[in-house]
Amino acid sequence: MNLVVLLVAAHIALGQPAEQRTPPDRGPQDLLAPRRGPDRVNWWNDTVFYQIFPRSFADSTRGPLAGDGVGDLQGILEKLDYLNDGNPDTDTDLGIGGMWLTPFYPSPSYHGYDVTDYFEVHPQIGTVDDFKRLVGECHRRGIRIIVDLVLNHCSNRHDWFVKAADPASPFHDWFIWADKDPGWRGPWNQRVWHRLPPAGPTVAERYYYGLFSPTMPDLNFRHRAVTDAMNEITRTWVSVYGADGVRLDAVRHLIEEGQVQQNTPSTHKWLADWHLNLKGSNIDALAIGEVWDDSDKVAAYVGSGMDLAFEFSLAEAMIVSVASGRAEAFLAAQQRVLALFPPNQYGRFLSNHDQTRVMTRLKGDVGAMKAAAALLLLGPGVPFIYYGEEIGMTGDKPDEQLRTPMQWTPGPAAGFTTGTPWARVNADAANVNVETQASDPESLLRYYCRLIALRNKYPGLASGRTRMVKADNPHIVAMYRHRTTRMMSAGGPGSQFGEARPRTDHLLIVVNLGSEAVDQCTLAAEGSALRARVTGKDVLGRATIPEFAADDKGAFDSLTVRNLAPRAAAVFELTPP
Repeated sequence: MNLVVLLVAAHIALGQPAEQRTPPDRGPQDLLAPRRGPDRVNWWNDTVFYQIFPRSFADSTRGPLAGDGVGDLQGILEKLDYLNDGNPDTDTDLGIGGMWLTPFYPSPSYHGYDVTDYFEVHPQIGTVDDFKRLVGECHRRGIRIIVDLVLNHCSNRHDWFVKAADPASPFHDWFIWADKDPGWRGPWNQRVWHRLPPAGPTVAERYYYGLFSPTMPDLNFRHRAVTDAMNEITRTWVSVYGADGVRLDAVRHLIEEGQVQQNTPSTHKWLADWHLNLKGSNIDALAIGEVWDDSDKVAAYVGSGMDLAFEFSLAEAMIVSVASGRAEAFLAAQQRVLALFPPNQYGRFLSNHDQTRVMTRLKGDVGAMKAAAALLLLGPGVPFIYYGEEIGMTGDKPDEQLRTPMQWTPGPAAGFTTGTPWARVNADAANVNVETQASDPESLLRYYCRLIALRNKYPGLASGRTRMVKADNPHIVAMYRHRTTRMMSAGGPGSQFGEARPRTDHLLIVVNLGSEAVDQCTLAAEGSALRARVTGKDVLGRATIPEFAADDKGAFDSLTVRNLAPRAAAVFELTPP
């Protein structure tokens, strides 16, 4: 191991909590205890991300791809003022600080997850130079970009696989082969062994392994050349093209061990080595993985293998609790996540490009959607918003209907293109669109803007510690969040210019998931770390909280919150009187 890799390994280890370096035994009594560790590891912990399906976000209005009905990189660039105008004093943009682009590589499919060239951009979406220009414009506005990296498989039309059909080819061992169909199936009882027809009368048929589809053959990561290729692809995107990190697709399926096709020790070992190479290319690059599994399985990837992983169980619990109006499912899931992950080191989201859109699951209830947004953006972790979620776009399976064109205006093609959209625009675009909601201060879009602005303003919301607060009402979610940061003094009597002084955010988040108003509810949080007498001001809504006192252990007993409207949230900034 060379000096650079050793330094990167040390950097990663020091950035992780002690439990990640030398895991202690954690007994049942520790299960509900929040994990210890640093309040902030890197830039992503102060960032709200926006997920874009490039083909469906915005067709460019100028340049060679303008008006062709397909979203492209130039179209995204033209809409940057909507995402973040670069001015923190304005309130007309979303204020996001990160962007995740789903695959935009050359591919025979519309979704792009069967890649034919990892180093290029699909000609319908732009060029590598377009990507570099987009990165530059985003960085000027404080937006970081991560790209989707499809490690597990490539397209059966990729030159690697085309050549691999010949057993004598050096690419043959880049894939997984069998002379006869082994007969066993995948984790969802799907067929995973696919017949490759013989190329001629003297060539025997063979079978290749493809977990997701015969058009997506799995790569063989036991072969060193495959690892070298993926390391080079990663290095190119984060060091040469300028991406700030990667999202790893289907990462739990990388290396099979016999018929065990997910979460194998070999996969964890490979990712640990890959992660060191990523940090050697760009020590600040983010790696976030798709591990669609239970929370304990997801948490096992965070640390040496990935910086973050998406929390699917928590996402489901948020939607279930909002839909039912009862907090129980969310509280249990959030408490478990606090126990399993280092503080805030996971992706927090409601839905993505593979899942039924949230507004569809909530049956068009805007109030419920606002409550879901509050859980997403006021809670711990790194939040991701799926494009159009902020205006309440709908969509259900099949997948194409989850990835329909963004609804910008009530006009033709919803303002997505001046041509014919590549996919049908949702029928509700005349009423559900950015232009209409931007002018309505009570709209879902404006609510998202307010929540993100609060998260950007208060470090305690972005990356503070979290303690769940007990409520005497089953419809109420309450969380206490706090973070101390060092602020540089501008000088003055008794202070030295440039002196670092601490600032502590104490924030109490209360969300009413119910469909009826709550006149008052009582809260208690043992060991909240609050001291002395404090008062609370709701910086989001119009709820009220009386002056109250913490006991000598830092718990606030019989704290009463009043005037919580249906599906409403309050964020109390707790300050000394």
